[in-house]
Amino acid sequence: MAILFLVVNALYGVFAGLILPLFGKAGLINYTVSRGYYYLGGFFTGLTCTVKGEENIMSTPAVYVCNHQSSLDVMLMGKVYPKNTAVVAKKELKYYPFLGWFMMLNNSVFLDRKNRQNAVNSAKQAADDIRKKNISIWLFPEGTRGHSSTVDLLPFKKGAFHMAVQARVPIVPVVIANYSQLYSTKDKRFLSGNVKIEVLPPVMTADLDDSSATIDKLTNQVRDAMLTSLKEISPPVVVKKSE
Repeated sequence: MAILFLVVNALYGVFAGLILPLFGKAGLINYTVSRGYYYLGGFFTGLTCTVKGEENIMSTPAVYVCNHQSSLDVMLMGKVYPKNTAVVAKKELKYYPFLGWFMMLNNSVFLDRKNRQNAVNSAKQAADDIRKKNISIWLFPEGTRGHSSTVDLLPFKKGAFHMAVQARVPIVPVVIANYSQLYSTKDKRFLSGNVKIEVLPPVMTADLDDSSATIDKLTNQVRDAMLTSLKEISPPVVVKKSE
């Protein structure tokens, strides 16, 4: 059943990526597919989301930063994914069957994390795209999946914050509650249930400079706000006692 879901959604994504541009709706590819992923995934898994702060989703360009726990995030974030928003992902995903094809069709930005200069150039290109194409960007500043049963965040990479400051657009933090009580690859657990999501108020960047000190302060400010929210909306984590 899970494989069927992945194949159906991947084919749906490729189909949408080919058809929508023909009607001048290329900016809706990610939005349409992510919404479909959420509702189709919810049907197969029994997972739903409750959203707080949905009014903070911007109708104008922004950089959305979201915490990253597992591959399940891709389905859950479909509940709040904005229109006209591109994804920033690691370069390796470009070569995945179906997923990679879809991501290339929707103008995703691929970062080469093994080459710092290439990553810097990609970040600058993303900032230019935000301004010129009037789009938003969505990424995971932790850079990798946490897979943690503890309510915490990994250190943030600074690329998203450089992008936002260079493009002079707000940063919109999106927090997905810890759902390890429902889904855990380590414990081989996948249960139905409800996951809370909070969209925090936008953090303005128009008056900020791109200095290291400013970016460090901005990164810490956003991470602290997201961690506070994560702790507030996450259910208590049940720690197994050793036998």
